[in-house]
Amino acid sequence: MLYNNIYRPLKDNPDKDIKIIYFSLEMSSDTLLAKLLSLYIYEEFGHIISYQKLMSWSEILDDESYEYAIKGKAWLDSISSKLLIYDESLTSKSFYRIMMENLEEWGTFSKSPDGRRRIYTKNNEEQWVWVVIDHIGLCSPSPGSTKKEAIDDISHMSVSFRETCKVSFYVLMQQNRAASNMDRRKAELTELSDEDIKDSGDPYNDCLVCIGIYHPLKYKIKTHKGFPIIIENDNPAPEDFIGLRDTYRAAQLIKNRFGQSDKVVPVNFFGEIGYWNELPKASEIKDFRKYLNLNTALQEEEEDDSTVDNSTGEIQKPLTFSF
Repeated sequence: MLYNNIYRPLKDNPDKDIKIIYFSLEMSSDTLLAKLLSLYIYEEFGHIISYQKLMSWSEILDDESYEYAIKGKAWLDSISSKLLIYDESLTSKSFYRIMMENLEEWGTFSKSPDGRRRIYTKNNEEQWVWVVIDHIGLCSPSPGSTKKEAIDDISHMSVSFRETCKVSFYVLMQQNRAASNMDRRKAELTELSDEDIKDSGDPYNDCLVCIGIYHPLKYKIKTHKGFPIIIENDNPAPEDFIGLRDTYRAAQLIKNRFGQSDKVVPVNFFGEIGYWNELPKASEIKDFRKYLNLNTALQEEEEDDSTVDNSTGEIQKPLTFSF
């Protein structure tokens, strides 16, 4: 969410009128901004600094990293009016209040001529407005109600704002424990489905698109879509390839009201800075080991006749004969 729906739009559209309301119920605003800064520093200067290091949680920043942080802060300042972060508790009532306060600042509500519909007119029709709720399972119920009721109320209000005000909503939800059931593991059915969504099914029913992030290493899956996840080696040497492991994820298109669903997109994930990158087809990859490192992973595949044994990661050169 942070990379695809926050960082990329803000980084790639500096002159666009963008307004993002981010209900950060799990991270503090400082942590969220540090993650954005980490991505910016890597893309602009090719320097990898984790958000934990930027926050100086374990040690003070070294001079070089500090200089990069100062340069990157200018970009954070430039997006401060576009990204509105709320990192306090959220109820359905506070959600509605915050939404209305901002929407009334960016546009005008009025009645249709027949008085039967509410109309919203943006001050700038070219403005992009979207809302992130991260994650909705951490919202707080109002007195006398349950968490599920709070989630459902926020979801239903989001639909109303989406249709009336042309606001896009990105609602994060956690996975329940059903996918880790041993029977599903044995049947190799650990990929995600709508039944794996935790707390409430209403946001799924209300959404237009649902994407799940599948992590096969979590279920000790050895291969997925032709990608080597785990290569067993009791005593691996430092240079041995033991699988993509934590650098592999799969984005599952679980629901899509605009077209085909049930699609899977393999992606590279680098948690040190929260960077995501779509992988080539497994059959097109010559050496899976390059996708363990952020810098080499972004290099295009070279054309050659080498092949890789997916079970070992060993490069196999074609046989040549001289006479």
